[in-house]
Amino acid sequence: MITSLQLGMAITLFVIGVAACAAGLWTILARDYQQTMRTLSAQSAKIGTRAALEDGIAPIIDSAARLVEAVSQLIRTAVGIGVFLCCSGVVICLVAFWMISKI
Repeated sequence: MITSLQLGMAITLFVIGVAACAAGLWTILARDYQQTMRTLSAQSAKIGTRAALEDGIAPIIDSAARLVEAVSQLIRTAVGIGVFLCCSGVVICLVAFWMISKI
């Protein structure tokens, strides 16, 4: 009875660890924000060329620069979360392996 419960817990932990590792890799490898970053960069370049001609565009350029920085920070945060998920998934899998080896 106890052995089957331990085996069930170890299998469940292993599945959770694999899922966490897969979710982390998905988060790291997903290119969700790359298209947004390209679009923002292209629009910022267009605004920059227009700024030479008009005086009132300086606040818009500043806002675009801040927006590009915010998206860049968002990408770094997403990658950090992905790395954390991968590492925690590996640790959970190792704990599951340890539990199985103790049966």
